[in-house]
Amino acid sequence: MPTKSLSANLDGLTLHVRDVERSREFYGRIPGFKEAAHRPGQFALFQVGDGLLGLLQLPKPGFHIEVGVSDLDLLHRRLLAAGLAPDGEPRERPWGERTFNLVDPDGNVLEMQ
Repeated sequence: MPTKSLSANLDGLTLHVRDVERSREFYGRIPGFKEAAHRPGQFALFQVGDGLLGLLQLPKPGFHIEVGVSDLDLLHRRLLAAGLAPDGEPRERPWGERTFNLVDPDGNVLEMQ
């Protein structure tokens, strides 16, 4: 039986910022950055060419990478088969996406969607 193909795309990067409104004002002044979404005090999203830059207010600076895949459930099964440990089953998030996270050996978070 042929193996089903699976495609992945680096959709965006979300920076963890201490003050989303301060960061939103900064990034909004950069030419070519277009605000696409805003939840005051929580989150802002900018379209930058074909990519997305998110600003998520959290107490500790950092980031996570969003990876869009053609079949989230298939990816989850293949990661488990490869001996990797996602943070749980794919699930619906309050913001309307279905995702799960995978953490690399250095603690970097990949949000699969």
